[in-house]
Amino acid sequence: MSEIFQAISATKAAIDGVRSLHQYADEVKDVSKRGEFMRIIGELSIELAETQVRLSGHIRENDELKEQVVTLQKKVETFANPKSKLTFKDDAYYNSENDGPFCTGCYDKNQQTIRLSETPLMQRGLGKYECPICKSKYGQFKSTGSIASFS
Repeated sequence: MSEIFQAISATKAAIDGVRSLHQYADEVKDVSKRGEFMRIIGELSIELAETQVRLSGHIRENDELKEQVVTLQKKVETFANPKSKLTFKDDAYYNSENDGPFCTGCYDKNQQTIRLSETPLMQRGLGKYECPICKSKYGQFKSTGSIASFS
């Protein structure tokens, strides 16, 4: 931010210098001195242009940073107030679109919606689903007569 103020101050000083030198050059009748003043005015004009380019770069960077701040604020708001609240059903969490299941332990502890993965058939005695993060097992074993199934 201080670079922007420095650039603005330098721009103002350069403009003021160019104006005063230009006025002074008009008053000077000596051709050789007038040429020297014109050279100085040209150098100041170049410095002014370079300062304006640097300033525009800082302004563009500032705009990009403002956009990033807005994007991050929206993400924070989304995490703070999720559109779809989770509901507890069949030993796990589901959102309002019935998306899930999500790990109850990870959500209750860290507010992380970690999708549960199905356990291999050979390991389903412990549960139908498993959290890939905390390794908790979910899904009750139910008997339907001769064939066992999971909910």
